[in-house]
Amino acid sequence: MLLVLLCALVSTAACTATPDVQAEDREPEEVVLVVVGDSLTAGTEPLADGEVRGQGSWVPAALGDPLVLGGGWAVPGATTGDMRQGVGRVDGDVLLVMAGTNDVAQGVAWEASRDNLLTVTRTLRLDEVIVSAIPPSADHAAAATAYNEQLRQFALEQGWTYVDPWETARDGEGWVAGGSADGIHPTQQVADEVGRTLRVAVLARAAGG
Repeated sequence: MLLVLLCALVSTAACTATPDVQAEDREPEEVVLVVVGDSLTAGTEPLADGEVRGQGSWVPAALGDPLVLGGGWAVPGATTGDMRQGVGRVDGDVLLVMAGTNDVAQGVAWEASRDNLLTVTRTLRLDEVIVSAIPPSADHAAAATAYNEQLRQFALEQGWTYVDPWETARDGEGWVAGGSADGIHPTQQVADEVGRTLRVAVLARAAGG
């Protein structure tokens, strides 16, 4: 009888331990990223069929298990107004918006940019939202800095995550030497660094951080 009980206990312990082993071996659950932006996000070509096809985008460096791109809307030269008109519902876990460089260049009032961003997020209806600072602008340095500060405050009010992935690419209000060839767009090396920084932010937001 004692031998039977011992065997039963061993069998029960083995069965109880099995789910823990399986949990350790499970692949991490996918995190689906939805992006909205301009050429900084799209690269040299518009985002199409949920893929980045242009050069110079930060997105490819951000992706990799468990983070995948679910789609979104990103077109070179786009303002927040263009994004407002262009976006549609896309399923995903985290929305990341990098927008405002072209608003600053065209002198769009912050109030208009703010309303456009709010409409974009409401159209997509994702619970987890990250907004990214825009990079330095050689021709509109002070305006870009002011935009980022207003964006940071707005994100705080909305309960969004604000991230500045351009910190290491800045020298004061401008670019670090070699960070940009035209004073607007980053080099691919800088774009990749931005992507890796944003990846950390996206995964943290998805995890409830």
